[in-house]
Amino acid sequence: MDHRPSHTLLLKAARALELLIAAVILVVIVCAAGLLLWETARTLVLSPADFALGDFLSGTLLLVMGIEFVKMLALHTADAVVDVLLFTIVRQMIVNHTDAVETLLGVAAVAGIFAIKKFLQTREDTE
Repeated sequence: MDHRPSHTLLLKAARALELLIAAVILVVIVCAAGLLLWETARTLVLSPADFALGDFLSGTLLLVMGIEFVKMLALHTADAVVDVLLFTIVRQMIVNHTDAVETLLGVAAVAGIFAIKKFLQTREDTE
């Protein structure tokens, strides 16, 4: 008895659900970007002393991570996964003020990711 058609149907349903979730996440990201811009402009106009660049960068980089996550769900490539990891590490390094050892580990992780992208990923991984 061949189960291939049922497997194909399940895979198509899972893929459709994945794309639906990616679309919902993208809508939320667009709304969050609008809210971030609104709140930033409001703070800068009404009370510029209360503006915190670190909070703004944190929110912005979180939005970028969300966009990369949506791309990962849509593309299903190793390159997209590596990009999500890269943005996550970079956001952690920029937003959190860490000591020298943690910063060095973060830089090493980023260097490792670039090395993976350059030397270990094949052409098929990025397409």
